Amino acid sequence: MITAHGGAMGTGRNTLAFFKHLDDYNVDAFEVDVWKKSGLLYLSHLPAFFGHYRKKLTLRYAFEVAKNSGLKINCDLKQPGIVKDVIALAKEVGMERLLIFTGCVRIEDGKYLDCGEAWFNSVGIKYVKENVKKIKELLDSYNNPHFAGINIRYKKINDEFLDECDKYGLRVSVFTLDSKWAISKYAKRINGNITTNRPLEVREIIESGEFI
Repeated sequence: MITAHGGAMGTGRNTLAFFKHLDDYNVDAFEVDVWKKSGLLYLSHLPAFFGHYRKKLTLRYAFEVAKNSGLKINCDLKQPGIVKDVIALAKEVGMERLLIFTGCVRIEDGKYLDCGEAWFNSVGIKYVKENVKKIKELLDSYNNPHFAGINIRYKKINDEFLDECDKYGLRVSVFTLDSKWAISKYAKRINGNITTNRPLEVREIIESGEFI
């Protein structure tokens, strides 16, 4: 899966321009940054202070875009404790099957995760080669089909880590894969998702097979 990072191709994070150009990215999913304030789920990379959150695009708007486009939507949660609210809104809009969680989604949120998929930025165990088996066993112990795998910064991966993930069947989502060298080296190795600001280049390299 290829995900357009918020603001991909220089459009700006959580902006109308980003949404306007979704058809140009040739991706499977797109990412938005999600906060909650006074009952409103809004889009912003940083928290909006005072009443400025009311001027932000809303998650409802993003959900409607996702529903109409058929693309999955990666909700990068910027604060904990809002998984239940996001799922409720997704079900209200009717696009819960397209829902992805990253960011501040936690294993304990599993009691709410009855749809979509969650890629965990943290499970309380350091993401290193030596811990891959333990991480996989922990996720499997919850027997939740919506636990997709881990979400990790690309600078923290290497071939040995990915070999271990393949060995134990731990699925990996990597962010934010942007340099041509990194794309060429790792695009063929990622067994889950690639989040990138350069989705067209990722797609081109994957389809051409021009790997390092």
